Amino acid sequence: MAAPRHRTLIEQPEYAAQLDFLAGIYSVAAIELTLLGLLWGITTNAEEYNRVTWNIREAKSRSFGAIPPLVIFFQIKDDNEVLLLWIDEASRADEISQRLK
Repeated sequence: MAAPRHRTLIEQPEYAAQLDFLAGIYSVAAIELTLLGLLWGITTNAEEYNRVTWNIREAKSRSFGAIPPLVIFFQIKDDNEVLLLWIDEASRADEISQRLK
């Protein structure tokens, strides 16, 4: 049996800035579990997520209490790396998805 693949996640500046913004609203502790779930899924099963464009995919969380669903837009760079492009609340991210299509 082949070992599971774990890609390296590379935060782009826009992703990092938006993550800091969201952490300022909800606190890092509040969004940490949601982020861990999304990032684990991306690092281990990036190909399983829906495409928004030919090279951008999105990973969506569910709502957890006071934390709204979050969406991470990402790009599979190669077999070893994934670029984290943007993160936002799902309500705002849906608008971005529509504009990309």
